[in-house]
Amino acid sequence: MVKIEKKKKKTIPLSKRERKRYVLIEILNAEVAEKDFYFGFWIELLGFFGSRGLAEINPRIVLYKNNKVIVKCKRSKEVELIAGLAFVNKIRNKKVILNPLLTSGTIKKLKTEAGIK
Repeated sequence: MVKIEKKKKKTIPLSKRERKRYVLIEILNAEVAEKDFYFGFWIELLGFFGSRGLAEINPRIVLYKNNKVIVKCKRSKEVELIAGLAFVNKIRNKKVILNPLLTSGTIKKLKTEAGIK
């Protein structure tokens, strides 16, 4: 009989982890469902940056609430992400304006500024 041992994954120390930034975005002019925003956001950014550029920025939607979105990206790429938001004007055939409000290194700061609990 062969005994299978499970090995515990080693965590990466904080000093070796990739740094990230969070961008608070407000959606103006339209009510957009979370799922529609997610796919529309990706498609529009993919069209602007291409697959390689989008992989370098590595945007992830962390929180969507009350037409306010928190997006995580790599550090030093937040400026490119904000520039790409200027080119997003339609999501699922609804005209929208994405207004970047604030950039921070923590989600907690953005939640307090946006009034999201």
